[in-house]
Order: sequence, then C-alpha cells, then structure tokens
Amino acid sequence: MTCVCDLRSLPTMAALTEWAAAHGATVLYQGPDLQGRPVYAARRGPAIRVVVASVRDPHPQPVSWRSPLETLPKDSPMSAAEAVGRALVAPVGALDGPAGNLQAVLVSALRAES
Repeated sequence: MTCVCDLRSLPTMAALTEWAAAHGATVLYQGPDLQGRPVYAARRGPAIRVVVASVRDPHPQPVSWRSPLETLPKDSPMSAAEAVGRALVAPVGALDGPAGNLQAVLVSALRAES
C-alpha cells in the first residue's frame, strides 16, 4: 500500500522538534491559525507532523479591511439619490457600476419578498 500523506498533530513543540531531529526534517513556521496561534510543521516524505503553539503568534498578520465604497471610481461620481433614481427606472440588467449594483440588490430583495 502506498502512503500518500501521514498527517498527525503533536502535543508540544518539544515533541515536534524531537520528531524532526529523529527523521532528519526541519521545523518550519506555517503561519497563524484562526485563533492567532502559530502553527509549526516538519515533513519527511509523506509524513507530516504539526503542532499548534499555545502562545500568541510571533508574526501577527495585520488586520485590515477596506470598504468597497472607498474603491469606487473617482471619474464618475454619482450621488446616492442618482443611483437610486437610475436603479428604479432603468430596465433590469441595463446598468453598470454603482447604480447597477444597487438595482441588483433591489431586484433580489423584491423577489425575496414576493
């Protein structure tokens, strides 16, 4: 039988380091998990051993979010009132840009209500 992947979690960083030394592997930082804890792994052939440390990640990822409204094109400013007016009077699918997006939201909301 061919082993494609043997992935196992180890309880401590010391256990991962010991496994890596015994198998001639290198321990590498893989990045943070969803809780911001660092994940380390060592690989030798199809065997991969992983440990999630209980401390905060030494390489925290910056948390950033930009509103989609901040990236609207600057060359075609349209007020909210103009977008609503266009969305209400134009045939469905005929608009693009902010008015088209608003129209799609309005149409889907109306369909959900009916």
